[in-house]
Amino acid sequence: MQHSRKRKLWAKIWIAVTFLLLMAAEYFFLRFCRDSMNTYLAISWGMTFGCTLWTTVLLGAMWMRYGWARYVLVTLICLAIIGFGAIILVMRSESVAPLTTATRAVVIGMFFYAMALIPLGASHALRHFLGPRTGSR
Repeated sequence: MQHSRKRKLWAKIWIAVTFLLLMAAEYFFLRFCRDSMNTYLAISWGMTFGCTLWTTVLLGAMWMRYGWARYVLVTLICLAIIGFGAIILVMRSESVAPLTTATRAVVIGMFFYAMALIPLGASHALRHFLGPRTGSR
């Protein structure tokens, strides 16, 4: 019984760590949206708002032990990395001046998103926590 409680505690800790990593990424994406060199304001604001909303909803679903939420969250994070990467690549190709602050904010945000993927895929406790419930749980 003690092992089950410990595993559940570690799973909730990993969900909290993932939440902190995702919120750190959202902070840097918000800094990117407010940058004066950003020419794609509507798209970047929409992506930032949508990612913030849906990552929070999906983490809440994971907290309530819905196993499918982990897969949707991993897919959302990967799509967000691709989307923000595409925006910054297009911005860098259109600009003559270097976009150091905008580029740095997006790269740091994408790094935090990539770091959030690690516990979602590698944590055995999280997989067990979100797996199907049996009679022993």
